[in-house]
Amino acid sequence: MVQSDTPRRDANYPPPELLEKMKPMHDACVAETGASEDAIKRFSDQEIHEDDKLKCYMNCLFHQAGVVNDKGEFHYVKIQDFLPESMHLITLNWFKRCLYPEGENACEKAFWLNKCWKTRDPVHYFLP
Repeated sequence: MVQSDTPRRDANYPPPELLEKMKPMHDACVAETGASEDAIKRFSDQEIHEDDKLKCYMNCLFHQAGVVNDKGEFHYVKIQDFLPESMHLITLNWFKRCLYPEGENACEKAFWLNKCWKTRDPVHYFLP
């Protein structure tokens, strides 16, 4: 059986309740960082690309969700508490492969994590 790298996008994934919960965070972070909807969607559903506003958008989402501190240190237990139970096993697989984010600042570390998660699991990764 050949495994597809095509992102899963259907009525149940990404979880609709999570997308709804994150919509105000998304809107606030787009306004704060100036990241474009196109850059967000392209990273989520297509290819990894470098974009400083997108990197800071990722960091902003982490701060809005309360899962990262000011140094860009990610709190894995807090993200599990934030996410719906249907994603816990998926994200545990992301976390064990992407434990130590690299970067000069919090935006770079947020980008490193997102890039690592997307690379390790392109089917389930999404950026709201």
